[in-house]
Order: sequence, then C-alpha cells, then structure tokens
Amino acid sequence: MPGSISLLGHQIGILWKHFGINQKVSIILALMVTALAIGGTLYWSSQPDFRLLYTGMSLEDAARAQEQLEDAKITVQLRSHGQAIYVPAADVYRARLMLAANGLPKDSSTGFEIFEQPKFGLTEFAQQVNFQRALQGELERTIMAVNGVQSARVMLVMPKDKLFASERDKAASASIMLTLNRGVRLNGEQISSISQLVSAAVPGMGDGHITITDQMGRMLTDDSGSKDPIVGSSQRQMDMRRNVEDSLARKAQDMLDLAIGAGKAMVRVSADIDFRRIERHSETYDAEGRVLFKETISSENSSDPVGTPQDGAARVAVGDPKSTVTMEQATSKKKREDVESEYRVPSGRESILDQGGRIERLSVSVSVAQGETARSAEELKSIERMVGSAVGAVTSGQRQDSVEVIEMAFQPVPDTAPKPALPLWLMQLPFSPTAALRTLAGIAMLAILLSFSRRTFRNLSIERENVGVPVSMLAGADGSTHALGAGNLSAIDDNQSEFDVVSRLAEQSPSVVATWIDHTVRGKS
Repeated sequence: MPGSISLLGHQIGILWKHFGINQKVSIILALMVTALAIGGTLYWSSQPDFRLLYTGMSLEDAARAQEQLEDAKITVQLRSHGQAIYVPAADVYRARLMLAANGLPKDSSTGFEIFEQPKFGLTEFAQQVNFQRALQGELERTIMAVNGVQSARVMLVMPKDKLFASERDKAASASIMLTLNRGVRLNGEQISSISQLVSAAVPGMGDGHITITDQMGRMLTDDSGSKDPIVGSSQRQMDMRRNVEDSLARKAQDMLDLAIGAGKAMVRVSADIDFRRIERHSETYDAEGRVLFKETISSENSSDPVGTPQDGAARVAVGDPKSTVTMEQATSKKKREDVESEYRVPSGRESILDQGGRIERLSVSVSVAQGETARSAEELKSIERMVGSAVGAVTSGQRQDSVEVIEMAFQPVPDTAPKPALPLWLMQLPFSPTAALRTLAGIAMLAILLSFSRRTFRNLSIERENVGVPVSMLAGADGSTHALGAGNLSAIDDNQSEFDVVSRLAEQSPSVVATWIDHTVRGKS
C-alpha cells in the first residue's frame, strides 16, 4: 500500500512537470474553488436555524438578555436595531423560561408598584399623576391578557373635582390603542368586555366615554354613546338579530334532520326585533281600603261672666245698703273639641324598564326536498306545525308570525365542500425556509463545481487517437530496437503487441516512457 501511494505520487509529479503554465493555473484555481465551496457549504450547513425569541424590547432589556443568554452558552443574534433577539430553534423555549425566571423582558407599563418605594416631598398634583400612571399600567396589563391582543396603550383623562362643575365636566374618559396579533380581529363581545372592564375600573366613567382603536387606525367602538349593551349601536343590533335567527333556524333544522333525514330540508328564519328602550313608572292608591293609623282629640272648656241678670238670679235693689242677699253673677260656659285623624291608604308603585330586544314578528321559510312521490298537504301541514313549535311562532294576538313550507327538487350537493383558503400569513410550510435555501444553495454550488471540474479536466485530458508518436519510433527510424537501451532489448519480443511493449517499458524503463510522453506533448503543442 505505501509503495502504491509513492508510485502514484511519483506519476503525478511527472505529469505535473509536463503540464503547461495555463494548465497548472487552471488546476490550482479549480482546487481552490473546490476547497472554498466545500468549506463554505459545510460551514453554512453547520449553522443553527435561528428563531425569534423576543421583539420590541428596550435596549436595556436586550443587553441584559444577551448577557444572560451568552452566560448560558446560547448563541444570540440581535436584529431590528437591537430590539429583536434571535436564538437557535432548539433553545427558544429554554431561553424564554430562563429569561422569565430573571424577570426579562420587563413590562414597559408601570402599575401600582410605583408606590412601593415612598417618595417624600411630592405635591398633591404629583401624587395624582402617579396614581393615574399606575392605573393606566394596570389596565394595560389586564387588556393584554385578552386573547389576540399583543400590546395595549391606555390614556386616561381624569378631570379635577371642582365644586361647581357639572356632571359632564366631572366624567372621565379613556382612549385605548390595541396592537393585535397578525391575522386577528376582535369580535363585538371582546370589544364590549374591554370597554366594560375599563369603565368599571375608573370612577366616573361610562361606556360612551371610551374609544378603542387598533394599530391600523380602525375604530373598534361605536359613537352612539348609549350605555345599553343591547341597543347601543346598529352593529350590535345586527349581531343580536343574526344570533337570534341562527339559533331559531338551528333548532328547526336539527328537528327536520331527525324527522325526514339530513340534507333533505333547509330552514331560514327572519326576525323583526324591537330595540326600543322604554321606562314606565306607575302609582296606584286604594281609597276604599284606607286604615285609621293615628287620631288626635283636643278639648277646651271656658267660662265668661255676664253683666245682666238672668232668670233664677236674685234681684237686688240698686243703692239699698241694707240688703243682705248674696248675689250670684250669671256665667257662660263653652266647650271646644278638635279631632285630627291620620289614615293610611294602600298604594302601589311599579317601575317597568323595557330593555328592548323583543321579537315582534317571525318569518320562517322551509324548503323540503322532493322525494319519489309528492308529499300530501297534510304532511306539509304537519311539518309546518312542527317547525312553528320549534321556533316559537305565534299566530294570535298582536304577533302574526308566518311559517311557509314548500316542497321542491334539490340540486345535488357534493359530499365534501372545498375548504376556504387560509391567508398567506397563516399558512405553515412543512419545511423550514432557511433549510430549503441552504439545500438549494448547496445543490447550486455542487452543480457549478461539477461543471467547472468537467471543463477543466476536459482541457487536461489527452485523447487516445491523438497520442501521435508510434511505439516503433522508440526503436529507431529503421525499426531497430537500439534506442531502447541495451538493457531493454532482451525484454522485447518481436511477436508481442505494442501494448505489451509499452507496458513492459513502463515497468522497466519509466524514464523512456516519460521521454516519449514529453516528446508527444511537445509535438502536439
């Protein structure tokens, strides 16, 4: 084995000496390009696939996170001007848990922890500003817990309490900016819950004083200003009407699927709903059934003297000093009574608040698939009664609901409906784009290397029919074998072929073969 390697090296050295300068430069460049291509491919393929760890971080948090990740032997890449951190895909969850244990990234919003460290010398205005900042931070954290909300920004306007300010001037207001995740839109119930959450947390704030927008500038709240969640806006009214219609149609559809078979009937419901908000107050009194609750009697007696004598009184002569008769002056007696009675009259007070959302009329349309034989009028009537009972149709009184059942031929419906195409940003590829790019780049580099190598070796190859110098020239111009040297004459037999002669010469006199090759190459050049 070592002898074969040394012989191969010797032969390569001899071939190298007979190459021209252009051929040598081509070989050197080809080897350098090959080495660089192989080295670059191996280095690129050995690099890990980096994934996003956190984005939107402050520079202080990014610096601390990078330091801790590097201490844990995790490769870190900073992008987006240092505000985004990328780590290898295999270390994403481990890095998040480690940073979370160390309190990173820190929440940019400040909550009530601002009051944990007491600060002396603050004015009342500064304390009020700190309270408002803390309340805004707590609301931001709470809103960010809603599914689909990436970040939130809350700005509160809390007017100063003045003595002669009106209720409108004392009302607080809020503006909320939501940054939603990609492809996410909040529904009406989520927006209403956020509005109710903020209004309940801030004193003196109503639903009509809250404005919510998203990062695209779309208004998520209505400007109706109504406090009623049912009749607040036309959008809510449409949502409520749609929900009622879908719920009633689903009830009837489920019953028909069990009764006549799935896919053989279709139900549609149209509901007219009254969204008016009415308040009624009434008081009644029953005078006949009154009850004595309290009675007060006051009595007064009085006596007054009378100047003229009356019957039964002694008459005395005026001016008679000798009279000894006792005189009784006549008197007048008076008696007065006042009666004050207090009764309790039974009364009743009734307050009725009609919040709206009352169904005024239902219109139900039922289409039944036509079978082999047409259904009778009685069968259609029974279906109509069944559907009317399922949706709660009323045909008496003020409500006059209608239920229409029609039998017709249905068009064939495919068993599997095509699935709606997902948006491009929601589609998940079965492979990593970075790995695919690396694979394509490696294939392209190998193809270029193979093409360049084939072209180089094609220029270096020597075609067999262009060797040029026959073996007979090695024996001399007259066909003798004296040019081969005296030591080689005994090794050549006249009956041997030229291939055998060349093989024997290569084994016994490699220098002669080298001279022959050199002579042939020089003759071709």
